[in-house]
Amino acid sequence: MISLLQDNNQIKLSLQFQIYNTSTSHFNLDKLKLAIISQLSRVYNGSFGKYNLKIICNVEIIKHKIGISPRKILIQIVDEINGNNPAEADLGGLRIKLNKNIIDNIISEVNIRTIPHELGHLFGWNHPHANALFQSINPNASELEKLLTEVERCCNLMSQTWYAQKANVLLENAMCITENQVELLVQNFKNDVLNKNYHLKHFLFWKHLY
Repeated sequence: MISLLQDNNQIKLSLQFQIYNTSTSHFNLDKLKLAIISQLSRVYNGSFGKYNLKIICNVEIIKHKIGISPRKILIQIVDEINGNNPAEADLGGLRIKLNKNIIDNIISEVNIRTIPHELGHLFGWNHPHANALFQSINPNASELEKLLTEVERCCNLMSQTWYAQKANVLLENAMCITENQVELLVQNFKNDVLNKNYHLKHFLFWKHLY
């Protein structure tokens, strides 16, 4: 669940996660939990334009589908994702899917960008650029996101990996968040367009993941 408290330009984000491995591989989920908290804290704690953002993460590991909460962010490890993508997230939703092939790199912190990037989609953030088109603006992005400059797009957290690489920006430097994106997060939360449970059907003790 994404909870937001605002006091003028001071924003406190509280996030509740669950990690659930549905893949056929075994991972040290305690180490993954620590990596997730560390990576999100580094990216999202700080000043972004006029806003000062503080993030608090609560992460639990669940062993069975019955433990899935419809109100918490589900980080689900899977064997494969459509298009052979490393990860995907429900825009404004409550689930991040991770391809099992990237888990070891997240734990070892070779990959420090995927988790913060996918969380951005849960905040309602789009890729700021058009699909497969360099030096472009995403026509489906919000008006606030369309205001990003090309320099900002090249080093933005929400730009896809290929876009930063095309701009010759190291991935560890393509982690920037703008004031406009934080403003959009605040608007999305206030307008109740976040925390949408698109991935889970449940009734009493029966639960089904989509």
